[in-house]
Amino acid sequence: MTCLPGMPKNRPVLFAVPSRSHIRASLLATALLSVLFAIVYGGADYVTGLRSNHLRIDFAFEQYVPFVPEMAVLYSSLYLMFVAVPFILHSERQLWCYVRMMALITCLAGICFLLIPAQLAFSLPADDRQLALPYRIADWLNLTYNLCPSLHVAYAAFHAEIFRQQKKSHWLFHIWAITIAMAAWLTHQHHLVDLVVGYVLGICIAARYKSFSA
Repeated sequence: MTCLPGMPKNRPVLFAVPSRSHIRASLLATALLSVLFAIVYGGADYVTGLRSNHLRIDFAFEQYVPFVPEMAVLYSSLYLMFVAVPFILHSERQLWCYVRMMALITCLAGICFLLIPAQLAFSLPADDRQLALPYRIADWLNLTYNLCPSLHVAYAAFHAEIFRQQKKSHWLFHIWAITIAMAAWLTHQHHLVDLVVGYVLGICIAARYKSFSA
């Protein structure tokens, strides 16, 4: 790892330029997690779609939450957190611990999706072709029934907390994650309970990451 110019050597480094081997390991990790995500997320949605009964988990007041499709840009900023991983997790040990914890989040969420066959109560646009591309992509990736917990928010909270741990400060990461959660709500992709449960899941797994990566 190469520290960014101008940073004192005796203080925790947040961003560092990764070596080629670290980049290769990060790409492999991304591929493995992507395959797991596709199997678990897609599989849970498919199984729930075969079921006849689906649950409503929304609060009545959520019908008054405004629809702001432009927030899809902030919602999609989660992917920048993925990109930042090799620049912030500076060792192979941290990286593979990260992979294990991300896999755990994905699998736990998949179990919840099957145990809680939820149905979105928001009325999404029947024809979204007039909406911005970021919204259409986000809506397509969310599939239909995988609501509680919000895996998107769980990932955001997990990344925010492990990044904060790395720097020993920087609560701005959590502000970013909360913004992503609010974007999920305002784009009508998730209900409030999905966001809260997802955030708690991400924080709890981040605590395990801290103990295993030390």
